Amino acid sequence: MLRFGEALVVFEGPARINWRTARQGEWAPDGIWPEQTLRALLADHIDSGSPLLVVLDEARDTVPVLREEWERAPYPVRAALAGAHTLARTETDGAGARPAAEHAKTDAPCAEFGGCAGHGEIIEVRVPFLDWLPEPVRARAAAFLTESDETLARTPTALLPPLLLEDPRPQPQHTAPHVRFARRLLPGALTTARL
Repeated sequence: MLRFGEALVVFEGPARINWRTARQGEWAPDGIWPEQTLRALLADHIDSGSPLLVVLDEARDTVPVLREEWERAPYPVRAALAGAHTLARTETDGAGARPAAEHAKTDAPCAEFGGCAGHGEIIEVRVPFLDWLPEPVRARAAAFLTESDETLARTPTALLPPLLLEDPRPQPQHTAPHVRFARRLLPGALTTARL
C-alpha cells in the first residue's frame, strides 16, 4: 500500500502475503495483508470518501509455496490461502468422524483444504480476492477484471494504454465511487514509483 496525500494505492495479489524467517533462515507465509487494525483503517478511509486506487494486474496470480514453507505457516494463514469455506467437511479416520479443520491442524497437507493445487514439493495458492473490501465494491472489481479481459482480447497491444482504468463515471448502482480499479498492462514501463 502506498499513500499519496489523501489517496491510497493498493496492489492486490501475491504481494499481500507476509513472510517471516525462522532461526535457520527458513521462510514461511506468516500472514495476509491487511491485518485487523489496518483493515479498520482502510474501512475508515473508504467510509470517509477518500480516494483509493486498487491495482489488479496480479490479482489472479498464484503463489508458489514450497511444501515445507506451507507446513510451517500458521493454521489460519493456510486456511485463508487455501479457502476456509472448505473446512467444514468431516473426515473419518477409523477412530470416528472428526472435523477436517482438526485433521488439517495436525497433518497440514494442502489437499485437506481443497483450495490449492500442486503435487510434490510446490503448492500453488491464491490470495483471497479483495477480502478486505465490502462485497458490493469487490463485485465491481470482479466486473472490471472481466471487462478489461474483453478489452485486452479485442484490442491490439500497441493501441492499449499502459494503465487500464475502470470507467471514471460512477454508475447509479456503484457504491464507493471514490474507490477505483486499474490494471497495469506494462508493469515494467509503469513502475510502482511512477504510478
